[in-house]
Amino acid sequence: MYKSLKIIQALITAALIASCSTVIEPPNGMVDWSLANTTGSKVTMSVYDKVCNRSYFRVPIPRAREKSISTCADSDGKADVRYRRYSFKTTADNPWLETKLTKNQALMIR
Repeated sequence: MYKSLKIIQALITAALIASCSTVIEPPNGMVDWSLANTTGSKVTMSVYDKVCNRSYFRVPIPRAREKSISTCADSDGKADVRYRRYSFKTTADNPWLETKLTKNQALMIR
């Protein structure tokens, strides 16, 4: 009996904690843009949102396709991101590149 009450209490506590979590919208909204793969093969990218400090690792982009991404907007309404081809380490051949993108803009990967 005591054990079943503990289980019920744990379930109720977990349900209350889950219902309290909410998504907080960024103050300047979101920017929808895309990564466009112009290479002849599949590319995997890493993207870092500098405004909300979020990482998007292993974003697969099929050959000759675009992948939509939504990131936080800065005070000018632009997405401020860093990107590079996915790799386990940073080398001189694969540096992080920084850019700012507007709504519906495509970043061409070559």
